[in-house]
Amino acid sequence: MKYLNLATALLAGVLLNGCLEVEDNDNSDIQTLIDNQTETLAESQKVSIKGVVVNALDSKPISKAFITVKVGSTIVIENFEANDGDFELTGLPQYSDIEVIISSTDNSFLSRTFFTQTGFASGEGIDDMGNFPVSEAVEIEISVIDSETNSAYTALEFIGYSHSGTGSSAYKYQHTSTFNEESGLYTITLPKFIDTSISANLDFDKDGVVDYKPQINGFLRGRALYLSTANTKEFSTIHISEVEPASTIEIRLSLVDEMAQAITDASFYIEDQMVQSSYNEASNQYVISTTIKDTVSIQLPAFTSNEVNYQSSAITVNKLTGGNLSIYLDGAYNNCCFTIPNTEVIDFALSPQVILGSETPLKVVLASSKIEPSNDSFSAFYSQPIEVNAENISLINQQGFTVLKGNDDANDLILPGATVITGGLSVPVTFSLSLNDTRLTVTPSNTLIAGESYKYDINAITNKESQEIDNITNDELSFSVDYDLDDVFTIEDIKLDNENFTTNGSAITVSNTAGEAANPTNSYNNVSLYLPNSINSLQNLTLRQVSYVKNNISSVAIETYQVVVNGDVSPQAVGIVNLAHNEIYAPENNHRSIVVSSAQTETQKVYRRYTWEYFADNTNIETNTISFEYSFETKAGEVVTGNITIPVQ
Repeated sequence: MKYLNLATALLAGVLLNGCLEVEDNDNSDIQTLIDNQTETLAESQKVSIKGVVVNALDSKPISKAFITVKVGSTIVIENFEANDGDFELTGLPQYSDIEVIISSTDNSFLSRTFFTQTGFASGEGIDDMGNFPVSEAVEIEISVIDSETNSAYTALEFIGYSHSGTGSSAYKYQHTSTFNEESGLYTITLPKFIDTSISANLDFDKDGVVDYKPQINGFLRGRALYLSTANTKEFSTIHISEVEPASTIEIRLSLVDEMAQAITDASFYIEDQMVQSSYNEASNQYVISTTIKDTVSIQLPAFTSNEVNYQSSAITVNKLTGGNLSIYLDGAYNNCCFTIPNTEVIDFALSPQVILGSETPLKVVLASSKIEPSNDSFSAFYSQPIEVNAENISLINQQGFTVLKGNDDANDLILPGATVITGGLSVPVTFSLSLNDTRLTVTPSNTLIAGESYKYDINAITNKESQEIDNITNDELSFSVDYDLDDVFTIEDIKLDNENFTTNGSAITVSNTAGEAANPTNSYNNVSLYLPNSINSLQNLTLRQVSYVKNNISSVAIETYQVVVNGDVSPQAVGIVNLAHNEIYAPENNHRSIVVSSAQTETQKVYRRYTWEYFADNTNIETNTISFEYSFETKAGEVVTGNITIPVQ
């Protein structure tokens, strides 16, 4: 550091001029010089910022506002008065995260915090941070009714966020509701003209599952009661119902053979876990205790008793909306379903089917109706022990695609210089057998893509006893993967691409699969916005184009792109394959558009939206960029605004 170099030089000068006397060896003069130099350096690294406090309704300057700035937990500027909206703040540290808190003494608008950053200290320069929108307040009332009692539900707390930017102390500036016992209403104060969503936790016991559900699904986001753009809803009524917790249930099962004689040596499972059961000699029944929330399925895998081979069986108990229980028996003689009143004890008989060698066909007793949330796996429970080969198990991304290039395999029919892109993408899987080889579980080896449609299919299995191969039905599952609402969206992930086969003026792919050089030109082309899959975690996203630089010439150009509106994503999902300009491209049965000319990373899925601009690439010689104001709101209600300039690739 500079002051260390100064101290070294001063000390060297003193030593050259003679020894220091004992009474003068406190080096106070040197320390003073060091302190002065340090102070001078610190002052030279301070930055200045300017901006305008405006009304969020019409973007006109606010007549009077007060500004406080915090760096960490330290207030560095307090109650700076901004007249006619304009303010200029000096003495701020460079390259620092700051909190700009804008408030009113006459309650003409609601206080708002802006999380932002200072830049580099460049002499007498000043950083213009643009507009700081604030809004008058509005009181929002919400009535939450417990559908069972038809009375107000009082245990909620609604929280909303209207700050701009992101910061760890955002929780300090949240809007919080109050509850009025007399009116039975929740009240929360929000900025009237700044989109602000609010939410209230519905998972009171923190077990990851909501304890109450709104009757209208649109009010549920994750584990919270949710109102989007709540500032526009001056009054809302929401009905909620308690989710019935898991309860204990006892199954008393008489397991008998064809002669109605008791079978006493069976074992029961829920998935791959053995169920604790006891055999009651007096009643000749198995007593199985378990818990049920919505449904429970108990499996009896194929077994041998008294030298007789029995098929697999399953007992499924479902809770119905009206409170009754439905019972399904599969894999037994006289397969049946029946409904009984809700009870803690279920009493019935089951007679498993005998396996008569090759005369008894193999079939599916039970198969997953949805994937296992923890690992996206699928399982099927068969009537007899099976064997299966990996090539007969498939998991296909139905919206994905497979790329086969002319130089991938010398033995295929694709000639060099050509690429075939075919709809459907095979996902590698692993599989395992359990429960005496009657339960097959298939698990994807790769993470599945959010929002995509998939299908599991067991194409053929082998009867372990007879070694007969069969392609039976009902061991398949089509499903879609939910979007991850906790996915983090970053504004810097948005790209601009003119899709002209070049980036920075040079070819993206220098030769085709025949080895022939590609020579695309950096031509003007329609510019597209490319957006990441994480936009599905947003409730709203708006980009407002304010200006651009085309071939080093700046222009003002206003255009608004509403990318996400109330959770609906408007851009088209596309796939990216990087091909040379002179490659022959043949699509076959694709479910989504494939872009082969962009500079984006190859991917199965990204979002694209056209702009109204035509640009060449941004290069070291010619600047081609577009500047935007942006505003986005997460599903959790956090609002972020700012400015960004994006180069054209």
